[in-house]
Amino acid sequence: MIKKSGNLKGILNAKGDAWIEVKEDKGLLERYLAPWLGGSPARGGGFDLKTLVVFKELVVGNRVQLDWFWDGHLRVLKVKKIKPFKKSGFLNGTLIQKGDKWIDVESEGSFVPWRFYAKWVGGMPDAGGSYNPVTLAFFDKFNVNESVRIVWSYDHRPRIERFIEQEEDKVFVPFYEGKTIPIGETNSQADQTKVNPFDQVPATNPFNQAVPSISTSPFDQTPRLVNENPFDSVNPTSINPFEGANKDKQKTNIPPSSSPFDSTPKINQMEANPFENIPLPGNPFDTFPKN
Repeated sequence: MIKKSGNLKGILNAKGDAWIEVKEDKGLLERYLAPWLGGSPARGGGFDLKTLVVFKELVVGNRVQLDWFWDGHLRVLKVKKIKPFKKSGFLNGTLIQKGDKWIDVESEGSFVPWRFYAKWVGGMPDAGGSYNPVTLAFFDKFNVNESVRIVWSYDHRPRIERFIEQEEDKVFVPFYEGKTIPIGETNSQADQTKVNPFDQVPATNPFNQAVPSISTSPFDQTPRLVNENPFDSVNPTSINPFEGANKDKQKTNIPPSSSPFDSTPKINQMEANPFENIPLPGNPFDTFPKN
């Protein structure tokens, strides 16, 4: 049964004005045409113009994702470029194919093939620009199915910055820079003239330099009192502060329980009322002479 449609991922191997050639990840290489719209060319039919614009923007050597269908020819329904997640990195993989200016390497971890071109140096071809001859010379050192280690960058398509030769087994290359960093090795004959400045300082705890005092608590510096209770240092007194008022009363010979009104001199009751010394008037009618 022939499939009528499908989708795939692969490397854009070549392209023309109305077609693209894609090498899918399984290794199958096929050519896909742009969709045809309308009838015969005499009746105005032709390739889909929108698809032709997309073909023009694609760069050979990049990975692509392709949706296709069959109508007597393999046609492109939709295609887009797949870019790497970062602009540079380190790749350890297996060489699966090589050309005169590129190699296809299958990643060791994901088994996804990528095509890496030699880096372009110089200007335009007519001005002397070309693919890096040093990188191209390395292509002859590797055969298909051999392991390769490269530092790469992305500029319109993946490019080879440099190869890491296999004999550099004790070299770690970080994925974000690709610099060679020796690991697990030490210089057995270190330069004795280079002295660590921190080794000049005696390894002594600075807190041991201080002379310990007899008592470390600041509260122990004050003299201890015999009586720890601070109120015991006050001279005790048996006098009730409220008894002082009673002593003042005793000085005035006034009993504490006497009423203040009792201190006023007593007045003779007979002389107290001034009106009592005036003779009472008699009957006013008695003053007139009797006839």
